[in-house]
Amino acid sequence: MESKVMDLKQRIIKYSHKIGIDLIGFTSAEPFEELREVLEHRKNLGLLSSFEEEEIKKRIDPALTMKKAKSIIAVGQSYYYTEEDNKHKYYGELARTAWGKDYHIVLHEKLEALAGYIKTIDKTFQYMSFVDTGPLVDRQVAYRAGLGWYGFNTTLINETYGSWFFIGYMLTNLQIEPDKPVDSKCKGCNLCIENCPGGAILKPYTINPHRCISNILQGKEDIPPDKRSILEKRIYGCDECQLICPHNKTAKPMTGKDFIPNELDSKLDLIKLLFISNKEFKEKFKANASGWRGKRVLQRNAIIALVNHGDSDVVHYLEKLLKDSRPEIKRYALWGITKLNRIRGLELAEKIYKTETDSKTKKYIEQELL
Repeated sequence: MESKVMDLKQRIIKYSHKIGIDLIGFTSAEPFEELREVLEHRKNLGLLSSFEEEEIKKRIDPALTMKKAKSIIAVGQSYYYTEEDNKHKYYGELARTAWGKDYHIVLHEKLEALAGYIKTIDKTFQYMSFVDTGPLVDRQVAYRAGLGWYGFNTTLINETYGSWFFIGYMLTNLQIEPDKPVDSKCKGCNLCIENCPGGAILKPYTINPHRCISNILQGKEDIPPDKRSILEKRIYGCDECQLICPHNKTAKPMTGKDFIPNELDSKLDLIKLLFISNKEFKEKFKANASGWRGKRVLQRNAIIALVNHGDSDVVHYLEKLLKDSRPEIKRYALWGITKLNRIRGLELAEKIYKTETDSKTKKYIEQELL
């Protein structure tokens, strides 16, 4: 019986490599009790992000997602690719997680292909697969399955691919021999802590998501004016703590071509993004990881990035946005004009205030400009 189980595992590993999966590991579906105290502590301190499952039981126990789960198959897909030359005068940066095809789509397709293969071996096979969509802590699943160790910035680091790999996992009803976690090889250099733009890494393995640039850019909440400059020219995600990590200096580039910027450049033309039609936005961003946040959030971030270029020549573009029907876009455009040309901004604010019906915009003008 043991050899049969081992044979199944080796066949799964072999097929995973055949379909281009870079990393694969296995762990039991036993509860992740080691996380309970950490998650409860983070919740009590208000350090859970808005993207996380709030019910801690679901984050810990796989059986609450799939009752018959016995094993979990974790996969990793490398996405490191050298940066392209910038083509645009006014550009906004996409983090590498949003280069090329949406990784949710790529990993889901690979997990489904893997599941299809396993079904040909075992007709009793049942599964549920997730890529950032399940309640479990993806990194802890991958950690326990031996895909890597934790860095101080809480990213999972693999000896070959560094921290540049996406994670997906599959709950299964099969009994598969688990792998062992990898011993930490973090150099303890503190570079990720010292270089985090938002000061989000409070100490080793402790993140305040409300300070994380990536979370701020993805959030729908208003970004305070005094926080906008640290976003620099980013419009989605942040790679700073990974770029500075010594383990990533020798990371092997990705093996496939899915995450090569193609439909979208890695540095987007901000002017085009600000005036893109709904139809073109859907066409260009539908298969990109940044597209899920929608046009409004990305255009808000684009205004901030444009202002952070520090060139007053862009004011005439921002003035066009004052005719936008969306109050938030108008408000950010007015902020940008005032930031780059205060006299012109105050002049426009006075005119807008007389006819403005949006309460947030009126309040902003009252408190910040008049």
